[in-house]
Amino acid sequence: MPEPKPPTAEADMPTTSGETPVELSPTPTVIRGKRVLGVVPGKPVAGERKEPADDDMVMVWPHLLVRHAVATLATMLVVLIIAMLFDAPLRDVANPTLTPNPEKAPWYFAALQELLAHFHPLVAGVLIPGAIIVGLIALPYIDRSTYLQPKHRKVATTAFTAFIIIWLILTIVGFAFRGPNWGWVWPWEEWHGEL
Repeated sequence: MPEPKPPTAEADMPTTSGETPVELSPTPTVIRGKRVLGVVPGKPVAGERKEPADDDMVMVWPHLLVRHAVATLATMLVVLIIAMLFDAPLRDVANPTLTPNPEKAPWYFAALQELLAHFHPLVAGVLIPGAIIVGLIALPYIDRSTYLQPKHRKVATTAFTAFIIIWLILTIVGFAFRGPNWGWVWPWEEWHGEL
């Protein structure tokens, strides 16, 4: 049995309310190189589809990559000049027989080291970080709002903001305000303890 031939003229196509032709044929139709099962009248949900013009297109090479290369070279030049003008705040060569006081963790672990100064190592090193991870995993299940804007996500916004503020305060205190024997030292004061 031969396939029915799709209508060729708009006059042959059935319409709804006499405005736009609607294809009701069960056979696939080819539109701009794509097979479709039917044509639905009206605008697409996302708006009019705009085909990119050739003059709007920019090639990645050389246009984009040359700009990135120039920005990278400029950044490296600025860092090189700053490194030549200012000395890095380095200490003496490492001595394995002499541990500096205080021995501080890198800045990204300073909050955890600050917690270790106040709590038992099991609590500060395992339970609190574990509770933070479990809380962040549970947060989407606690705040069941369907909205995406932060003003409608009160629980998630409040919990995450509180976590970030507390962690930043602990990081700053552990990194900048701790001196010999993990005592409190103002950053602008020079401490004269054992090194």
